[in-house]
Amino acid sequence: MSLPINKTRIRQIISRQVVSVTPETPLSEAIAIMADAKISCLVIVEKKRPLGIFTERDLVKLANRKTAIANRQIGEVMTSPVVTIPGVLTVFEAYSLMLTNRIRHHVVVDHFGRLLGLMTQTDLINHLGHEYFLEMRKIEQVMTTGVMTVTPDLPISDALAAMAGPGISCVVVEDAFRPLGILTERDAVRLMSEGIDLENGPVSSVMSTPVLTVKVGTTVHKATMLMKKEHIRRVVVVGENGTIAGIITQSDIIKGLEGKYIELLKEIIREKEDVFQQTARELLDKTIYLDNILSSTINMAIIAMDSSFVIKYFNPMAEKVFDCRSAVAIGHSALGLLTLEEISTLSLPLAKEIVEKEGKCLFPAEIKRNGNFLYYDGSLSGILDKQGRLVGFVLMLNDITERRHHEDTIHNLAYHDSLTGLPNRTLLYDRLGQALTATKRTGIGGALMILDLDRFKDVNDTLGHSMGDLLIKAVGERLEGLLRKSDTVSRMGGDEFVLLLPTIGSLESAVVSASKIIAAFRKPFFCGEHTLNVTASIGIVDFPDDGDDAETLLKKADIALYRVKGQGRDNYQRYT
Repeated sequence: MSLPINKTRIRQIISRQVVSVTPETPLSEAIAIMADAKISCLVIVEKKRPLGIFTERDLVKLANRKTAIANRQIGEVMTSPVVTIPGVLTVFEAYSLMLTNRIRHHVVVDHFGRLLGLMTQTDLINHLGHEYFLEMRKIEQVMTTGVMTVTPDLPISDALAAMAGPGISCVVVEDAFRPLGILTERDAVRLMSEGIDLENGPVSSVMSTPVLTVKVGTTVHKATMLMKKEHIRRVVVVGENGTIAGIITQSDIIKGLEGKYIELLKEIIREKEDVFQQTARELLDKTIYLDNILSSTINMAIIAMDSSFVIKYFNPMAEKVFDCRSAVAIGHSALGLLTLEEISTLSLPLAKEIVEKEGKCLFPAEIKRNGNFLYYDGSLSGILDKQGRLVGFVLMLNDITERRHHEDTIHNLAYHDSLTGLPNRTLLYDRLGQALTATKRTGIGGALMILDLDRFKDVNDTLGHSMGDLLIKAVGERLEGLLRKSDTVSRMGGDEFVLLLPTIGSLESAVVSASKIIAAFRKPFFCGEHTLNVTASIGIVDFPDDGDDAETLLKKADIALYRVKGQGRDNYQRYT
């Protein structure tokens, strides 16, 4: 049955069985409660009033920071003050707040400020009628394509570090781009509750498997019902060949409801049809209700025009996007006022032709402001009267800048080490493959070096891992300063770095570079208040002489490094 979400009060649909604890509850006990009850959050209360909230997301961040759990109380780590909303709000108003606050849980209180229940994305989705999924028939329209993937051998701690990034609630474990398992925030609660060693074990040992998947082309409604049946909040989307194409989460489904704002706008415009026939200038006569809907649309510029492109409505976000006040825009032609072709790949007349043929025109747009780029998903839709005649247009630009930044962050995390920002194993293999291909084409050889810090464990054992991390970052910076811009300094994990010199003038050039590095490492590193003296050992291979594939070269470089270690460290050795 359809739910009138613009009239229904959230007190009618919220979860009232809220698990709550006091601020003095031990953190370990709180985590155990979340794991046993399989819930996504705890509300911290005192005298029936909410003081804070502790979510799975908070726990992932604690795990990433390696925060000690013993002897800690939940009140020390909870999010406070907690965002609360009154139970008299409509579902549409609660949905708008979810987008504004960018959180998945809202604590609901009565008019005395006492805990009434919890409003979650699940509550909203569970009460939507079938018609709310018609705007987004296929999952491709709402799914997230930038999936954070990891390899099965990645340490659990590194996987949790990736999950701690902005907008990332899970990592998919993959092999040859096929999903093997998944690690979610719910799994993080389980691991912390069971006391699993997060530092040494591979993510494959704790991932949830098999992965629940749906194929590209599945309807959003079907994916939603599957999540509801399996009591999960996300499903991996795969192509026909079984490779990962994206992921659809409850957040994606919630964001997809923005299409309902557009539908409400069209309905109101149709209701004003008598006014439209009297005068085109009254095409989008603004009622208070219409104004509120358009003004509350998150990050979306909306411009309504008549069939001649005369602007009838210009919302506050449109003022920011086009740097033009609504008082100036309304009543003027959009063709002269909005230079759309400067921010997109098409003009309004061209977009109009597409709308007349296909009903809607979708396009990307970007604007540079103060040296920064803002990105938008643009669309031009037609407004039809009851006879099916085109009587106006609605131009919308939805701000996706933050999503683009999240996708860039995900891409950066996939190819760079989270501590130093240096290329990781994946990016190294890619660049090494390019270098080997170039060598076959040009005949100019290169070199690969594995560098390992001598007695790095002593630094961690005596000064702690935080100081060890500072030293690793300092080592990365020094190495980048010693090599050419065309060379690659990568971190493989721990205190091991791999240096790629794609082109060298002679076989001795690599030795010269290694000698320079060894000498530079005999100078102290200044990390905070500490002066650290560490040396390095280096194993060297030349290509193509020592091999023409990555695995062979790394193996031989490691053998050379092992010989250096056996001969007293603080030196280099070429593979022989």
